Amino acid sequence: MKKTDLIQILNLLNVPKLGPQRVRNIMAHFENGDAVFNASKRDLCQQSGIDIVLAESIMNYKDFGFGEAEVEKAGNSNVSIVSIWDDEYPILLKKIYDPPAILFTKGQSLIKEEDAVAIVGTRRFTPYGRSMAKSIAKDLNSAGITIVSGMARGIDSIAHKETVKNDARTIAVLGSGIDVIYPAENRKLFTEICEIGTVISEFRFGTKPDAGNFPQRNRIISGLSHATVIIEAGHKSGAILTALNAVDQNRDVFAVPGRVTDPQSKGTIRLIRNGAFPVERGKQVIEQIQAKLFKPHRPRQETINLHLTDDERTLLVFLNHQPQHIDEIVSESGVHLTKTLTLLLGMELKGAVIQLSGKQFVRA
Repeated sequence: MKKTDLIQILNLLNVPKLGPQRVRNIMAHFENGDAVFNASKRDLCQQSGIDIVLAESIMNYKDFGFGEAEVEKAGNSNVSIVSIWDDEYPILLKKIYDPPAILFTKGQSLIKEEDAVAIVGTRRFTPYGRSMAKSIAKDLNSAGITIVSGMARGIDSIAHKETVKNDARTIAVLGSGIDVIYPAENRKLFTEICEIGTVISEFRFGTKPDAGNFPQRNRIISGLSHATVIIEAGHKSGAILTALNAVDQNRDVFAVPGRVTDPQSKGTIRLIRNGAFPVERGKQVIEQIQAKLFKPHRPRQETINLHLTDDERTLLVFLNHQPQHIDEIVSESGVHLTKTLTLLLGMELKGAVIQLSGKQFVRA
């Protein structure tokens, strides 16, 4: 989008009570922002959602320096402003009910077709929640899937930090202006995300992290993503709102099961009860969203060091992925029954074999 057009879009968004949805509707019928500001009251009122009061607000708008000042601040802060009419605007976000008309972005460029999953949760996490957030993020990182979150304290920051540690891409969506880092202790994380990922905000420069901004921010987190994973969430957690946004956007919702007695699990248990997918590993998320990915993931064969003894490795040769009775294993291997059972028990504890009913065994 041309700089002059972008300036006028920003001015339109600055018109009181106009909002991004009406701005998008208006721009579908006018050549550019200048044409909107020069339109007659009659022409404006013919547009969806524009009544006489809003038409007069547009016609009486005087603060034309606002848009120019925002563009200048962006240039001085190494911030890009992407409009919904630009090619690089994410497709997934464009498909939600009320996508932002513009996004302020810092760091790496946005990707039009980006496979992403949101990970969100409570600020007051448990050690279990921390472990699950890191584990699921790592699985998704390995599959080349971008992690989206809100850079809030708690689960959000853990998901971002794990992804940065794995040198993978993450997107942080702020509930403040892109020049207002909140919480303040995440300044280092903000910088690290910008180096390999992207920080975005739909709010103007200088916007404080007021409580009312976060529900608005949450729809972007879920909107950028094929699915949203809730790690831990209390009864009234903001993460639940993100999950509900995902449902409204026809995106998958996953929730990590927790103990029914933990306050941090009240929200996730309720989500599962209402149809969210229970999830233990990131690979389960990938399997569920596989058909929706822009670049479907082909799982890699994992190499696992099981630290087997020489005798265990010798016995493992006689096992396969079809169930075998202990007598058959003894007959083929020539190893005494007692020793075979001892070796199989050790291999089961190491995750090399699985014991089935009827004294049958298979390779894990």
